Amino acid sequence: MLACQPVLAESVFPATLRPAEAQYRVVVNGIPLGLKATIRLETLQDHYQLRFFIDNKLFRHEEISQFQWRNCYAHPLHYQHSSSGFGINRHGEIRFDWKQHRAIGTGGDYPLPEAVTDALGIAMMARCKMASGDESFSYPVAEAEGLTDYRYQTLGTRELETPAGSWHVAGLERDYPEGGRRSRFWAARELDYFMVRMDHQENPFIRGRIEMTDFRYLDNPSPERQEGMTSAKR
Repeated sequence: MLACQPVLAESVFPATLRPAEAQYRVVVNGIPLGLKATIRLETLQDHYQLRFFIDNKLFRHEEISQFQWRNCYAHPLHYQHSSSGFGINRHGEIRFDWKQHRAIGTGGDYPLPEAVTDALGIAMMARCKMASGDESFSYPVAEAEGLTDYRYQTLGTRELETPAGSWHVAGLERDYPEGGRRSRFWAARELDYFMVRMDHQENPFIRGRIEMTDFRYLDNPSPERQEGMTSAKR
């Protein structure tokens, strides 16, 4: 398996990320839960902010990553996460001190290698790897307690139906050291490989997915919604 390198030809993937927002429905063991998940990518002065959140009366989960984008490398600046509800109450954050090359987080303080990203930044880098057709890649990811290698294998390409339409997608599967866990990600070529569906198996008894219901770009005065190719459009 080849290690992911933070360099990719600009002709393969855009040099800048286009601000966008996507909404997803949450399904667990085949049952829609009535929960809405949102992924929002914004430009903030000289860096980007990526936010993933699920919020309702019973459960709330949020992850926020701030990073700079350099040749398909998400150079991390700050990362935080929090979850509450259903007996869960946890949070964590990491501040990246690049002058000292240290990660300062709620779980500890540890040295950083030159090339590292965070748990959301890796999703942006995965878009580049899918665009370039890499069969596998790995990358060091900074978490609150220390560094972890995230490893991925390609699932090839296919057409995938979602509530937002049908998309030409590329897929990745994350390799976990724990047996029984599995995550699969599907991203649309028409949206510069923005994620349209994620399937996650925590154990043999719990399987969930989020699938896109709406997508829009945010860099226009009146953000336009994007729809996949439906049967009526073919």
